[in-house]
Amino acid sequence: MPRPVEPQPVQPRAGFVHTFLPGRVVLGAGSLDQVAGEVENLGVRRVLLVATKSARDAADVVEVQLGDRFAGRIDGVAQHVPTEVAESARAKAREVGADGIVAIGGGSAIGLAKAVALTSTGGGVVIVAVPTTYAGSEMTPVWGETAGGSKTTGTDLRVLPRVVVYDPVLSQRLPKKVTAASVANAIAHCVEAVWTPKADPITETTAVEGLRALANGLRDVLDAPTDLDTRSDLLYGACLAGSALATAGTGLHHKLCHLLGGTYNLPHAETHAAVLPQVARINAPAVPQAKARLEAALATASPASAGGPGGPDQAGRPDLAGGLFDLFVGAGVPTSLRELGLTEEQVNEAAKAFRPTDNPVPVTEDLVREILTRAWAGTRP
Repeated sequence: MPRPVEPQPVQPRAGFVHTFLPGRVVLGAGSLDQVAGEVENLGVRRVLLVATKSARDAADVVEVQLGDRFAGRIDGVAQHVPTEVAESARAKAREVGADGIVAIGGGSAIGLAKAVALTSTGGGVVIVAVPTTYAGSEMTPVWGETAGGSKTTGTDLRVLPRVVVYDPVLSQRLPKKVTAASVANAIAHCVEAVWTPKADPITETTAVEGLRALANGLRDVLDAPTDLDTRSDLLYGACLAGSALATAGTGLHHKLCHLLGGTYNLPHAETHAAVLPQVARINAPAVPQAKARLEAALATASPASAGGPGGPDQAGRPDLAGGLFDLFVGAGVPTSLRELGLTEEQVNEAAKAFRPTDNPVPVTEDLVREILTRAWAGTRP
């Protein structure tokens, strides 16, 4: 794994408040074998395994390793954590007397584990997360649940995984299409983390390094999809992306994506890729220092375009919004909400339904409609 490269020094503010969240990270090829030991160190007695269908083989390994601590298993999860799926998992956890969950898979598996931990008596269920994608949810205390066509999100330390085990072997065979979309999701965490009200110099520096690792890793993984070093770099970037978001919180971009995903069931990761360049076009100029640092980090992976509003600046770096758009297009990630199944009528519905949120630029219905219209058409910033 390459050493971090500081693309541009940060100018610290006169003062800020930053909260470091508790947690342990284990990263390395073969680290799946350490899951049972991490569970034992936490003092967990009865483990509920939650795994995506694609992670069944890994779950089989962990089940054997857990021995007498294994209490039950849920195979298969659902995107956006529907309430009925969450309630079923909660009932299963109560039935087996689980005091710990090992979640293996992407954001949906970890999200389901969070739904159980959130409602456990006295916060008595702890999570060990084993991500197989780059969603970054494993590093955050953010939970989400969908009911009646509406997604509710919140923050609670009870859902923050106590241990995160990153094993690049588990993502080694992840298809290029899924990999690229998942990386776009993680990149969105980095970019949004620089303009929320809780953003500070530490989250900014974390986000910049996360974007560098993710953008370079995305470029490299397209050429060598099974390379373990590249997969490790992407997990490292996802870890930083989730860490930055965990402290900085979410803003306009994520709230738009949650609305679109929860109401219209759009695919989570791809929705981020379509919306992020359009939100960056609006918000990034309001945070010029962070914008410049993110552009410098992105420049190594996103070739400068030949002019226009999204073209390179005087230093030859691509504009952030245009650079993100080009990076996603080059990786084959959809950048149009229309391509994801959203209708033009639903764009107007979503613009009317969206509630204003804290943002560097005042949020109006017209601004939201502009963002979503451009994202629907796939217009390059």
